[in-house]
Amino acid sequence: MTHVQLNATGRRRDCEASWRAKKLFDAPLLAVARKDLLKAARDAVRALSLDRSERQLIECLAVCFGEQQLAGGLICWPSNEHIESRTGMSERTIRRAVAKLRVRGLIVMRDSANGKRFPVSNAKGEIVDARGFDLTPLHARAAEFVERARALDVEDRVRRQLRDDLTAARNTLFDLCAVDPNGDYADILARAKSVVHPAKGANPEEFAAAVDAFLTFADEARELRYRSDPSAEATAYAGHFDRHSEQDSKPSIENCNEAQVQQSDSPSTFTCSKDSGNEAFQEERGGDVRQNERAHDNANKAVPKDLAPWLGACPEASQFGPLVTIEQAAIVGARLIRLCGLARHAFERAAARLGAVNAGLLGLFVCQRHADGERPGGTPIRSPGGLFVMLARDIERGRHSLEADLIAMQRRRRA
Repeated sequence: MTHVQLNATGRRRDCEASWRAKKLFDAPLLAVARKDLLKAARDAVRALSLDRSERQLIECLAVCFGEQQLAGGLICWPSNEHIESRTGMSERTIRRAVAKLRVRGLIVMRDSANGKRFPVSNAKGEIVDARGFDLTPLHARAAEFVERARALDVEDRVRRQLRDDLTAARNTLFDLCAVDPNGDYADILARAKSVVHPAKGANPEEFAAAVDAFLTFADEARELRYRSDPSAEATAYAGHFDRHSEQDSKPSIENCNEAQVQQSDSPSTFTCSKDSGNEAFQEERGGDVRQNERAHDNANKAVPKDLAPWLGACPEASQFGPLVTIEQAAIVGARLIRLCGLARHAFERAAARLGAVNAGLLGLFVCQRHADGERPGGTPIRSPGGLFVMLARDIERGRHSLEADLIAMQRRRRA
């Protein structure tokens, strides 16, 4: 059997990218701190999408840099055994990761004649040179990695926003076409189902195209609905109320909503889905009545029923007029969480699991958190609907209580 030797010397191959990266930085190096190299390594991971082995190795080398300013560059000389103990990678994986980093132009190998790594000291014991990994290219390209990482972060934010817009557009279309006894929207729904839903990491352009498609279908559905029923209100079908469609409509909102709130003084007027009863839910869905009762008990313990803390912590509810009972606050919360983009079926499921009043109060809490996050100095909530679903699940399982959250919200508002 003939063995073909690809490298004439039998040693490490020369790498063009590593050689060109080394020539990027020929000026004398100033003081370079370990934290600067570590930051450059993490920016490179983000900018170049390094895999797990590359990320672990480049960060390990940055940590092993001893901040020695040597004439040969920014050199560190950890052994493979040391790297194994720090990263948990095998020696073979380390060798492959070293080859990948050299091809990417992040490190340069300064090997000795026998391939060992060690420092070179003078007669006084001072380290003047070394053989090992040269991290000069990583430091030289730090600004490039920062810009690329910033651009990727902006792209991710745009993609997340477009994903939320796509969900809202789909919910709007399906809400418009929910009641269709004559099959008027069948063609629109068929075309909507043919729209390709972009993957999670797709380009923002693909998400924008899908959003435009669903918005176009929603406009067609509105044309059919308002043509057949001229008395229908456009804002109600679109899932919006006057507070969002007019610039200054506070008096009309208060008059309209105050009358609606005063009509209901008990939880029985809080309409929800047909699954709100434990027995009905068990019969239709095949669930466990005992489990549903346990979820209701957990919700009653986790959601305070005293109106005063809710009024003090949630000033958003005051836009709908004076609230006298906790049921009225729950009705306002149910309306507000729908305005924040929560799908109808998601709220109905929470109302069936937790009870209508508890679900409404949870919606009021989430909307107030969302409003506080939009103010200067607040922490924005990217998806109020997602927060509502997560808290509803935790409350159902007895893992979360809103009492401490309301107290903290009151303290922040007083401060």
